[in-house]
Amino acid sequence: MLRDILRALEYSVFSEKFANANGILQNIDPRIKLYSFILWILAAINISSIISLGIIFIIVMMLAITSKISFKLFFLRTAFIPLFSFIIVLPLPFITPGSKLVMIGYDKYFVSVTWEGLYKAVQFTFRIWVCVASLSLLILTTKFYKLIYSMEKIKVPTIFTSMIIITYRFIFFFINEAYRMILAKEARTVNKESKLLVMRSVAQIISTLFIRAYEKGERVYLAMIARGYTNEVRSINDIKINRKDWAFLIISSLIFFTVLLIDFWFRCYL
Repeated sequence: MLRDILRALEYSVFSEKFANANGILQNIDPRIKLYSFILWILAAINISSIISLGIIFIIVMMLAITSKISFKLFFLRTAFIPLFSFIIVLPLPFITPGSKLVMIGYDKYFVSVTWEGLYKAVQFTFRIWVCVASLSLLILTTKFYKLIYSMEKIKVPTIFTSMIIITYRFIFFFINEAYRMILAKEARTVNKESKLLVMRSVAQIISTLFIRAYEKGERVYLAMIARGYTNEVRSINDIKINRKDWAFLIISSLIFFTVLLIDFWFRCYL
């Protein structure tokens, strides 16, 4: 079971199946994609109209489909965190004052669900979903090194991008290490172990991985220093922006301002 979990984690982290597909977003410059999705996420954070959020959500879903990503897969991949968020804000319909929508209770003990509270709960959940879907689509359709390249171009601190690169590269190494350790343990296990022994074995594997991670990090850092590392990440790839990329950026900006204007109209006149 532990081996299956590790393999599933490895697939979810390192699969570049969709980034290599020939879809719309895969052919857009990564810097333009990063700018566009940042705009949409900022819009989703600031707007309060569910209609405006719905416009961004529909656009993200359409881009996912045209980028050769299965709708069902993308929907299920992005739905877990919003579902968890809805559970967190579930008390809002009961504690927010406003017009009563329904009464729940028995005898003398009643609680009321208000329209304002339900709207806030749905609004918060939908906002989280839009942000998660946007980030997931960006990651799924962009190769890792191109994403880091884009972050460097928008002046993200080098120490931050370096930490992301090293972490990403070594997740794969430590997943394989854990897999080999679990495989070796199962090969030496004849009888079924008790839950206490299983927990003890898992604790030993985790502690060993921490030690190996520390030692590996020290060796890698010393090797980088020996090869002239100066806290600067260099890339041999020079990606150029073409007309198609500029057109996508203009359309993304228009979507950004459109949803803001729609939200402003709803706030002022409704």
